[in-house]
Amino acid sequence: MNRMMILSKPALHQGFEQQRSLHHVGIHEFVHLLDKADGSTDGHPEALLPPPLLSPWVKLMHREIAAIKAGRSDINVYGSTNEAEFFSVVSEYFFQQPERLEKNHPALFDMLEKIFRQDLA
Repeated sequence: MNRMMILSKPALHQGFEQQRSLHHVGIHEFVHLLDKADGSTDGHPEALLPPPLLSPWVKLMHREIAAIKAGRSDINVYGSTNEAEFFSVVSEYFFQQPERLEKNHPALFDMLEKIFRQDLA
């Protein structure tokens, strides 16, 4: 992830062909690059998130990761691997099925709207 992203072409095509899927390698890996813009791939998108929202984002992340691990979430279990993977996995959800994310995880949806400066509602 040093100024270059290497993707599987079939996986990338699959992500665009299955537009409602929660799996999209292009979104997932691009979000890792966005995350790294502040110097580290850690799930804390400091380059995108205003400083006052960083602590609430981290608390929300920990709460959601705990829910995934406890089996109380529809977020892909891979998102519970670590904070960086959580950020990429929920970003896939945000862009692929925003209505479902807003319904099932409204606080997470609101925070991702702020991070990505999007209004998907």
